[in-house]
Amino acid sequence: MDELLLPVAECVEDLSSSTKKSKPEQTSSGSGRTAFYIASAIGLAIFFGTYFGASLTLQQTICVFVIYLAMTSMACFNIASDLAMFTASVILLATEVITRDQFLQGFGNSSVVCVGLLLVVAKGVEETGALERLVKFFLGKPKSRTAAQLVMMIPVLLISAFLSNTACVAMMIPIIQSWSDSINQSRSQLLLPLSYVSMMGGCLSLIGSSNNLVAYEKAKDYEPDINIGMFDVAMAGVPMTICGIIYMVCTSKHLLPSGGDEVAGGGTEGDNNNGAGTRRDQRYSMCFWVQKAKSGRPNDVYGLTPSQVVFDRPGLSFVRRHCLEGDDGVDLMLDAPFSEGELLVFKGTAGRLAQLQKTPGLVLATKEIEKLSFARVKHKADNKLSKRRHRRIIEAVIDVNSPLVGKTIKEVAFRQSYNAVVVARRPGITFSGGGGGGGVTKQRSVSSCGERNSLANRLQEEGLEMNPKVDGDSYVNLSFSECDCNTSWGAVKFCPGDSLLLVASSSFVKQYSNSSKFALVTELSNSKPPRNDTSKDLLRVWITWGMLAMIIGVSAYDDTRLLEMCVITVVVQIYFQMMTLEEAWSAVKGGTLLTIASSFSLGNAIQSSGLADIIADEICLISEPFGKIGLIAVVYFVTSLLSILVSNTAVVIFLFDPVAKAADKVGMELLPFVFILMIGSSAAYATPISYQTNLMVFAPGGYTFMDYVRFGGPLQLVSWVSTTIVVYLIWGRDD
Repeated sequence: MDELLLPVAECVEDLSSSTKKSKPEQTSSGSGRTAFYIASAIGLAIFFGTYFGASLTLQQTICVFVIYLAMTSMACFNIASDLAMFTASVILLATEVITRDQFLQGFGNSSVVCVGLLLVVAKGVEETGALERLVKFFLGKPKSRTAAQLVMMIPVLLISAFLSNTACVAMMIPIIQSWSDSINQSRSQLLLPLSYVSMMGGCLSLIGSSNNLVAYEKAKDYEPDINIGMFDVAMAGVPMTICGIIYMVCTSKHLLPSGGDEVAGGGTEGDNNNGAGTRRDQRYSMCFWVQKAKSGRPNDVYGLTPSQVVFDRPGLSFVRRHCLEGDDGVDLMLDAPFSEGELLVFKGTAGRLAQLQKTPGLVLATKEIEKLSFARVKHKADNKLSKRRHRRIIEAVIDVNSPLVGKTIKEVAFRQSYNAVVVARRPGITFSGGGGGGGVTKQRSVSSCGERNSLANRLQEEGLEMNPKVDGDSYVNLSFSECDCNTSWGAVKFCPGDSLLLVASSSFVKQYSNSSKFALVTELSNSKPPRNDTSKDLLRVWITWGMLAMIIGVSAYDDTRLLEMCVITVVVQIYFQMMTLEEAWSAVKGGTLLTIASSFSLGNAIQSSGLADIIADEICLISEPFGKIGLIAVVYFVTSLLSILVSNTAVVIFLFDPVAKAADKVGMELLPFVFILMIGSSAAYATPISYQTNLMVFAPGGYTFMDYVRFGGPLQLVSWVSTTIVVYLIWGRDD
């Protein structure tokens, strides 16, 4: 029984070890985070105690207490911002600080709807691969760290200026990981700048960030005649972005770690042996055919040499290549161009192999995938293209009591029975001897590749051809591993603990997650097949760019039409199959929208209770000795400081009315302070929890909490000083 549980125990060990860091790193990160929480709680208490220590009305007291409770719960106890803000709104409604109409105002606000629609638009653009094409066009092969950072920042700025920076960073992380390995640059030097630049890109257009839309909506409520063009915020955002880029390029070498190359999909390449050789190899072997590029289609493999492609990276190894003539394998040291139909064998983690299938010019070495059926496909003529949208790579572990144990793929008719194709297998426990009987033993080690027949000889013995054009199913029944390329899949029996990589429908996980056949079923992230090899795919890309141009152009001419343009774009994306309806719904981040909608209730409470006047008086009192530039500096400082602690959208709504009243008191127009709130609320660089994109790059970049403080803290100051000076020079000087 212990032998049966061994694979399960090792899987648990692998999962836990992949999420752990070294002990010193944990201590450093944990102590820094604890100190930050304590400082946040004390700072917020001092802030509220100082400004609201005077005699307050009952409603003002309740409002102060609720806001302090919401901010402290988000900053110090990691309470989700949507839960904290909605709870605060409910308390304010229950205590009659706000009316029912004020409570519901945010849920019917057009800016909230626009934010949700723009998230769906971004999802559709991501699914077409249009962004990936743009990024790869810019990246190239830079020779230095500085050049790599600069060429990476250009497409990120362009994308995040018009689309969700969260979607931009999510799409960029696997691209940057692969690209950094190919150019021999540390991803730790690239991923955190990626997050920061995406935030700066949101300060270049009105639709670049949800904060911008919310601030503009509040400005129109406060001053109906105000008009902000699509790129007006760029007057302050561009100088700040330039200063930030100069800072990052000049200091990243000294302030960011040079290592931190985590492996996508968990684990590292060193997982095979862990020193003592007690752990199983956690990598899979998978085969791909080289595909010739069609006219006008991207191709990153065909006609290039191994030195130009550079497949090897942490978690992925290029094992061997076989040409069409059926030789014993081309010498990997021979830098010969890849030819059409050539078979490439890779060994790597599940996540790395899932990413590899997206490489233009590589196709999984099996035709069985085309035989999968999908219930959603109604027309046979559209079967091939339609089902591609629903395909995923699934990782499944054979359960100890699974009826599959002891049977072969042919015996269970795996594809027909499970509507899935096995593309890789990592052995768990193998049966000794042949036939259906025999006991269960631990995995038997393989001596050496040299003791086996060559691939070509094995295929010749079985009467198979190597050319996929002649017999596309030749490789379907073969298992390729680093030491044994000749085991027929049809004769291999499933064993307890076997880990399989399957190409299956997106519904496979839901269907078999509670089944006794599999102990674990997981869909690999970013495992959808690429959509770049047909004329329809190219048409979708051009339609995508056309719809984005329409959104930008029409909104720049008349900002009141932004909502209509987003609705039209979403409908077009769904009907042109750029994304499914399920994917559109999944792109709508309910937590984000609930946070924004609930924030309006807090803003109404601050305004109706009279707290806005008190805060405005205090801001003017602090900045009075320094004049207008002092007011600009104080507003930006408070905005950026609070955005580190709590939701940046909540910060905009919390501060808007007090800032607007402070501007009136000193005789300044509202417009520059709207820009300050837009830019300052996005300047959340100093902690990993202050902005979602910061958290997204935390693990892939191998960062610690203090890396953000060291690198992002000074960037906060750079943004503060540069924005203050620019805003004062444009709007603050007396004529």
